[in-house]
Amino acid sequence: MSTRLVNAASRTLASHTSRRGFLRRLAVAGSALVTNPASYVLRPLNAYQVVVRSADCRSGKCAQGWTEFCCTLTGVNTCPPGSVVAGWWRAEGSGYCNGTSRYYMDCHAASCGSCGCGSSGTCDNSCVYCDCHCAHDRCDLWKTCCIRFRYGQCNQQLACVGPIICRVVTCVPPWQWDTSCTTADAREDATRFHDAPCLNPNAVPYFARPGIVTGSKWELRSNLSAGPAEQAFDLGVEGDVPLMADWTGAGVATAAVVRGVRHGVSGDQALTWYIRQVEGAGQPELAFDYGSPGDLPVAGDWNGDRVHTVGVFRGGQWLLRNSNSTGNPDLVATFGQPGDIPVVGDWNGDGIDGIGVVRGTTWMLRNTASSGPAEITFDFGDPAGAPVVGDWNGNGVDTPGRYTAGLWELSDSFSGGAPVVSFSFGGAGSRPVVWRRLPEPGAG
Repeated sequence: MSTRLVNAASRTLASHTSRRGFLRRLAVAGSALVTNPASYVLRPLNAYQVVVRSADCRSGKCAQGWTEFCCTLTGVNTCPPGSVVAGWWRAEGSGYCNGTSRYYMDCHAASCGSCGCGSSGTCDNSCVYCDCHCAHDRCDLWKTCCIRFRYGQCNQQLACVGPIICRVVTCVPPWQWDTSCTTADAREDATRFHDAPCLNPNAVPYFARPGIVTGSKWELRSNLSAGPAEQAFDLGVEGDVPLMADWTGAGVATAAVVRGVRHGVSGDQALTWYIRQVEGAGQPELAFDYGSPGDLPVAGDWNGDRVHTVGVFRGGQWLLRNSNSTGNPDLVATFGQPGDIPVVGDWNGDGIDGIGVVRGTTWMLRNTASSGPAEITFDFGDPAGAPVVGDWNGNGVDTPGRYTAGLWELSDSFSGGAPVVSFSFGGAGSRPVVWRRLPEPGAG
């Protein structure tokens, strides 16, 4: 983020008086509304009529006063490093979350250094490296680092945070996305259609990428080619089953391990899931029990809300949940038989994952997570290898692959035959994982 002096003069933007009323009505205890550079009560401006770094933006989104989405700034729909969620609101009637609530979460600069906040809960921009400007210095994007308002339902242990850097939007309730958030409600339906291409992974190429896990060490590459790992971190212990999925709808698949899958410790009553919700190293943000020892763990977007959730395959029965938590299955399907290897993917590009099984070299797939006969059947790969699934060419459809002792063989169709891509990454003692990440802003 480049640094530039904040323009000292502001002009009146389009009226948002109803928004102002909403913010004042729904302010949570301990939160405050302050504009930059003068306090809210000293200026005849509402909360979003703030100083913009570029004086040239007299029209377009930047002149409207809202804060830009995190995925527009960084490529992923999650708070960037150095920021924390400090509050949220919900919007109804968007249609983006299959008729359920759409949640907006504000990511604030996490530290104010030696500055204090007093009763406001937010510090001045001069205390943080976050000067008010149009995102990417473009008038057709909303602002970043301009708004100093704190809802206050999240990370309440932080008495002082900086301005809002960007916003995360998800169909996952904030208290599940970040366990520091409370359920204290705030609502503003006027924002329900605020959107960006990066919030809709199906609207942009979303290539699958290879990874390997050896013991507790994870190694990831960003290309379908041989070469050294470009990311490495540790998670889990020997014997855990690794998998990667987009657990929050952030536009990036992150790591998880499942413990107790085949050889549970004596007394184990359930599989335990440990899920990272952000990229790279760190402790799991979620830990819960789901499934029984001997079940095979799976994850998929079963309802089209762009969030991957947990499930298990139990000898031909699929027990799937629509949230990442302990509980009874939301979906139950019968497909396959004991000894089959379960696979999950969006086989038809409709944004909803289907189920499948691999029996030797034969793949049998269904386009939905439901009981019934196979809708797609073909032969592919070496029976000694481990099946892998991914959108290898970015067309929105997941297709098969095999991993055999470090050799990746991938197909872009369901017709069987020779692989279209082959490369070496990993070894005989490694397990394959497949991950995805939305492209960086401006990337081809």
